Amino acid sequence: MVSAKVKFIVITIDELILVPIAIVLVYYFIPDLVVYATIALIIGAAIFVAVKYYLVYPSLQDGSYMLYNLEGMMGKVIEPVTQRSGKIKVGAEIWDARCDEGEIPTGVDVKVVSRDHMRVRVIPLESCD
Repeated sequence: MVSAKVKFIVITIDELILVPIAIVLVYYFIPDLVVYATIALIIGAAIFVAVKYYLVYPSLQDGSYMLYNLEGMMGKVIEPVTQRSGKIKVGAEIWDARCDEGEIPTGVDVKVVSRDHMRVRVIPLESCD
């Protein structure tokens, strides 16, 4: 498995390559400002990398974590849900759904009881009471 540091370097290198390219362009087109542009570009790149590291690095680390904690959330059936197929809408997202028994028709409000990868298991909301 590739380490998070290697992943971060790979996704950041293309932005950092732009710094010397910009310095060369400034050197040819505005040679009087090359020193100031170089300083500004290096400081800007350092700030960019620091912010990107803070925002992106945690998501690159290995580990099993839940991106969506859907258990207990309410949704609406948009395709009839059976033990083999179905779709529900939770907020603005559409999820594959299954139920344990019978069929839940379109338009029924449901409660998510579990999630397995990109599929949720639901029960009709009226059976929750």
